[in-house]
Amino acid sequence: MPTALTPQAALLRVLITGEGYALDLMRRISEWTNGKMLLDDQTFYPAMRALETHGLVESYMSEPTGQRGGQPRRYYKLTAAGQKAALEVLTASLTGQVVF
Repeated sequence: MPTALTPQAALLRVLITGEGYALDLMRRISEWTNGKMLLDDQTFYPAMRALETHGLVESYMSEPTGQRGGQPRRYYKLTAAGQKAALEVLTASLTGQVVF
């Protein structure tokens, strides 16, 4: 029986295609799920913290840019363990074990 896609699983799935910052990752999830899953700040950050706590994702701050008024941006990327977990999510979604 299929299980519902969680925010953590969705984040792992979109991070397969490359690192990203919060708004970028939220947009990529929306596009991947055809708008069926929309993350906001209150969902994104707790999910990302959980992934970081479990060693699946790591983050870093970018160099400050003029586009953001000199503020750096936090980027997120998969760790080796996260890549393995992300591939499991991808396989589950392709085989219909995870639905959104």
